Amino acid sequence: MPESKRAPAQADLAEALEKNKQVAQDIKEAADDLLVVHEVLEKGLSDQAAPADVEQAVAHTGEIEKKLAESAEALDAVNESLERAAGSRRSGG
Repeated sequence: MPESKRAPAQADLAEALEKNKQVAQDIKEAADDLLVVHEVLEKGLSDQAAPADVEQAVAHTGEIEKKLAESAEALDAVNESLERAAGSRRSGG
């Protein structure tokens, strides 16, 4: 592959990798958040948590859902970048 055509493909791959790393971190954070919410709700169901804690946990699930939806969109963008890079490699440029 000529150097001039290889650079954009490498840039696409580097960008996709960075986005992928960020999304992976976002998903890990969301998983940690969900663990906390789960614990609060579990305590709430056993009458050990204050109603305000349960309300806050429920509200937080909406924030987590939004974060996961954004992560899914970012992964779609990464996949598109990877498809472009793979396509340019298959077509020889």
